[in-house]
Amino acid sequence: MKSLTIGNREIGPGRPCFIIAEVGVNHNGDPDLALEMIDAVAAAGVDCVKFQTFHADEFMNSPDQFYEYRSQGKLVKESMLAMFKRLELKQEAFAVLFEHARKRGILALSTPTDRQAVDLLERIGTPAFKIGSDDIVYTPFIQHVAGKKKPVIISCGMANASDVDRAVDAVLSQGNDQLAILHCVSLYPTPPAEVNLRRISTLQAMYDFPIGYSDHTDGISACLGAVALGACLLEKHFTLDKNLSGPDHWFSADPHELKALVDQVRIMEAQLGHGRIWPSAGEREMASACRRSIIVARDLPSGHMLREEDLAFQRPGTGIMPYDLDKVLGRATLRPLLRGAMLTHADME
Repeated sequence: MKSLTIGNREIGPGRPCFIIAEVGVNHNGDPDLALEMIDAVAAAGVDCVKFQTFHADEFMNSPDQFYEYRSQGKLVKESMLAMFKRLELKQEAFAVLFEHARKRGILALSTPTDRQAVDLLERIGTPAFKIGSDDIVYTPFIQHVAGKKKPVIISCGMANASDVDRAVDAVLSQGNDQLAILHCVSLYPTPPAEVNLRRISTLQAMYDFPIGYSDHTDGISACLGAVALGACLLEKHFTLDKNLSGPDHWFSADPHELKALVDQVRIMEAQLGHGRIWPSAGEREMASACRRSIIVARDLPSGHMLREEDLAFQRPGTGIMPYDLDKVLGRATLRPLLRGAMLTHADME
């Protein structure tokens, strides 16, 4: 599998999982809240913070499309156009946010939804672009993004295999093979039965690009499962407070949960290991203490022909292994042996 470099982070098998805190619209359109979120994300130890750069009037066609979501324990139904207009960040805010992220030692990305947003992000030095699941079928836009010759991360929620292939081809058609693909389920939140983490393995078999997971579940267990399956990138929605007003806060990770996610991912990576069937140094030491060796079961004279009833199998495992019993039986002792002595090849003819 190819690796991918975003900023100073190399992404791919054998590298630490690249963890993205997805602010999305959880700043509620407030740039000061977005700055606070960057600070909290950096404190949690993630690699990257991500926003969304959009004009609601550009991708929405009618104020009569409605969206129902849970907020502050209640169901809310409102015009999608009105909701997205309320959650827009002004264009000038992104340069400030990206610079603040750099000062805090993390990368900043954003998901653009139009060409103007792409060009803005390029001007302020984005190290990569993210294509959201809703735009995986927007081929001309994907080609415009890929033409910037920077890494492209594509989420494939709501997609079938043909949709993913088409999007990948759109990136490659621009002479750009800096690509990562995220398994994603576009349900907010995603019920456990819909998560389908095994799709990560399917994508790994289909493509030689880094494969990751964009999570919309409540909690962190799905993210850990994704890492166990080899996800090279993780994206997790983030909020400062699950009780804030808005469509995504209640199922997003708060600062405590985000820190737990980072810590648990790093533990999971250590636990995954190298996969080779070979004991570790600690296990080899334990084997010496816990395995059995061939022991003399009773006092034996010199010249005695060894039989199975003359022998026992006891700890420690520093002598002749029980699986070598056939190399011992029928041999004569060279000296008297006392009961309980560990048998050695030097004791036999």
